[in-house]
Amino acid sequence: MPATVSHKIKVKHQRKMLEIRIPLRKNTTALLAMLLATIAWTIALYVLVRLALHFQHFWIKAGMILSIAGWFALGMAGASFFIWLFFGRERILVNAEYFITDKPLVFFYRRNFYPTGDISRLRTDIEIYKANRNGQWVDEQRTVIKFDTPEKFVTFGRGISPEEAEFILLTLAKSSFLKQEQFEVIHKS
Repeated sequence: MPATVSHKIKVKHQRKMLEIRIPLRKNTTALLAMLLATIAWTIALYVLVRLALHFQHFWIKAGMILSIAGWFALGMAGASFFIWLFFGRERILVNAEYFITDKPLVFFYRRNFYPTGDISRLRTDIEIYKANRNGQWVDEQRTVIKFDTPEKFVTFGRGISPEEAEFILLTLAKSSFLKQEQFEVIHKS
């Protein structure tokens, strides 16, 4: 079946699997900071290369080349974070056997498998977390999706809007992989 999109969330429903992709919310402050760090990194790399070309002593040149190699390693870490800021996403894969939450990072995957039958109380929730605002730590809140397993409580989809969370839950409820009893029932008066 073709993929559908709602609120930037992409849903791909196949006969044996449901895939939901949640894009990372763009943080303009972090993007601007990374852009400035990239400019500073590039200027420093230029200076290191110019210094390495200037010195003629073997051990100084060897030390400079090692410094450049270390600088490249730092740059790769920064590039990974930069790529994550632009293209990061969370993914939910559901089939008859497993409910998989997947957060692919640049060089590795953080993938968690949960047996579909072990999931209970699938719901949206509000998560309280600490954020540094102008030098003071304040409580902030964000919408998340949670469910319980016999071993632990699972949280994913941090920072999505309440409408997006409801859309994800409705999409999961429409699939044939989860039962109605696995969702938390909310009574509103």
